[in-house]
Amino acid sequence: MTGFVKVVWAEAYKQHRNYFNNKMIYISLFLWPVFSFLSAYYSYSAFDVKGTIISYINEENILIFLLLGYMAMSFFRSVVQSAWNFSRERQSGTLEYIYLSPANRFAVLLGNALSSVFESAIVMLIFGLIMISINSSGLNINLWSLVLVLGIFMVMATLWGVFLNACFLYSRDTDFLFTILEEPMEIFAGVKIPVAIFPKWAKVLSFIFPLTYALESLRQVSLNGAGLQGIRTLILVSFVIILVLLLATLITIHIVEKHMRKTGNVVLF
Repeated sequence: MTGFVKVVWAEAYKQHRNYFNNKMIYISLFLWPVFSFLSAYYSYSAFDVKGTIISYINEENILIFLLLGYMAMSFFRSVVQSAWNFSRERQSGTLEYIYLSPANRFAVLLGNALSSVFESAIVMLIFGLIMISINSSGLNINLWSLVLVLGIFMVMATLWGVFLNACFLYSRDTDFLFTILEEPMEIFAGVKIPVAIFPKWAKVLSFIFPLTYALESLRQVSLNGAGLQGIRTLILVSFVIILVLLLATLITIHIVEKHMRKTGNVVLF
């Protein structure tokens, strides 16, 4: 276990040195989601939300509704981008050195995901918490449910990143995955618009993204005061997703390592 933790820490520290060595990068990590949030917020200001069919949206908490969406999105977006960056290590030859070492493969992927989840989203998280505290009158929190949902959210975001790292590392061309999982996730996971008002075809697409379930749970317990009984289905689905992501990652690692030992080539497809 000590060796596993050391590998996770070493990989996270390496990624920090590679991609976060300039403090100016935090400004760009902050500006992009904030501008997207402001654009969505002022778009909502043109509509009357009093008669909305969504139980947890009203004029008083619309800002918090959007902030929760963009804060959550920043965590999931960061791991998509980290996986895309990590795929370059295959091109530069770093991946071969990792495989020549006794380092646990899953620990390497986990360290990269953890580094990006926390570091890339931290500025947006701070901004969001400040804005929510200023507009706290719009909150209706079930504290115990919120604690559980936040824990599930962080595990899901991290494992989503680990799984994407596994996918991005072993493909010659992963740019299409980045395109599919970046903007569509923001649209179909309900970051700006609640999934409940989507047409049926869009709801089907929204079910693909783990962020959909994590975000709906987060909003229910923060804006609607929902208890565990009220979100039990979302929690159950989230646990299933976590298990599937974990198993899919381990299977991918096993298949690719077997392929590498047979052919001497890291690239699986």
